[in-house]
Amino acid sequence: MRELEIGIVDMQSLAESTGNRGHIEELAAKKTALSSLLGVKAQGALVRSRFMNATHMDAPSHYFFSLERRNGQRKIFHSLCTENGTTVYEHDEIRRYAAAFYKGLYTSEVSSHTESAQPFFEGLPQVQANKVLEEVLSTEELKEALQSLKVGKAPGIDGLPADFFKSFWPVIGEDLLEVLKDSLATGCLPLSCRRVVVTLLPKKGDLQQLKNWRPVSLLCTDYKLLSKVLATRLGRVLAEVIHVDQSYCVPGRLITDNVMLIRDCLEVSGSLETETGLISIDQEKAFDRVEHQYLWRTLQAFGFSPGFIAMIQVLYRDIESMVKINGGLSSSSSSSA
Repeated sequence: MRELEIGIVDMQSLAESTGNRGHIEELAAKKTALSSLLGVKAQGALVRSRFMNATHMDAPSHYFFSLERRNGQRKIFHSLCTENGTTVYEHDEIRRYAAAFYKGLYTSEVSSHTESAQPFFEGLPQVQANKVLEEVLSTEELKEALQSLKVGKAPGIDGLPADFFKSFWPVIGEDLLEVLKDSLATGCLPLSCRRVVVTLLPKKGDLQQLKNWRPVSLLCTDYKLLSKVLATRLGRVLAEVIHVDQSYCVPGRLITDNVMLIRDCLEVSGSLETETGLISIDQEKAFDRVEHQYLWRTLQAFGFSPGFIAMIQVLYRDIESMVKINGGLSSSSSSSA
């Protein structure tokens, strides 16, 4: 960009001194190129600054770039405290420790299969629409999933955001469909789809402790599309098997349903003078600690077919993740279904 700015200054002087039409046209082309680069830079600053309320009338200002720098500085690791009490300072050491930390977090903690959970799997309602769940992937489903993705979000490691797929869908749609259909048939996604970049956002507390950073997985858009299609299929039948008192992730149910339920329970227990208690449980890294084998067993217990479960397992098989810290990536670690 700096070279382009210098070129514009030189060409401006040349065009003014000669009045040559070719010089004037070249000057206009350079100015257009610079304007495009500034637009891309400004959009990147808006995304990284988390300030997405700017309109097309807002010029890229010092305010936006200051927000970008501030948010970037908050994500810089100067040191990390390890579990054994030592402190690491070198960037490579910090990345190695972070990679090992999250590999341990995502590793199964179950040493052997246990039947202790078996009573919870008995007598559950059964899914009745397995044939619909197992239908062949269609272009319409992928396009619908693509339209639901928000623009302006950080892309995965391939650098291709949802905006790219929306712009070039008529060109790449059918090819992507064939790739994903082949992946479901073979049971494994292409390596480019299976690579995940884990970026870390600061929470409260001592930021030298990794537990006080929130991991965010930057997934490739093609992976997101397949995941969205399967989640949409699953969402259509969840109400059949998930108890009415559970509202999370069930289409048509709201969190306010549970608020009203708690209020009614308290009111009834008070009127009946019944001693009751309310327990609130917050498990650390709850979603990260879900055992995959338990997940598959739960789907089986609800009557989901082996074919549909196999589709979901494709999203978990041979996933490679890398932690991004201070602008660099750690070595990759693998996890599987």
